Amino acid sequence: MTTHLEIRPSSIEGVGLFTINPIKKNVRICDYIGVEMTLKEFKLQYGPYKNNSLNTYLLKRINKILVAKDCPDNLVNYINESINPTCILKKRGLYSLVDIEPETELTLLYPKNYNRNYILVNTQL
Repeated sequence: MTTHLEIRPSSIEGVGLFTINPIKKNVRICDYIGVEMTLKEFKLQYGPYKNNSLNTYLLKRINKILVAKDCPDNLVNYINESINPTCILKKRGLYSLVDIEPETELTLLYPKNYNRNYILVNTQL
């Protein structure tokens, strides 16, 4: 686990991810950890479940999905959404958008394809 981050109660919702030390703008904070799979593999694995809410990260360039479900080491799962985000997801990682002071909760403006409610029942592969 990254030593400059801490999971703790959030005033936004539930728990959040907080900095311990300052973070400069445009710094890679942590990796987006997940299981990489094709859409077909994703449908096979999660297809039997209706309305599965999953944290996913679409890898458009290679037409794959990173699924963070069951990946407790993915710190990005603990980041709450904000209309004034401090971070952005890109290149399979979390990057700072601004200089971030210690004890600050990290936030994202969730990408359109990050939190998905999949209805995969009767989906053709």
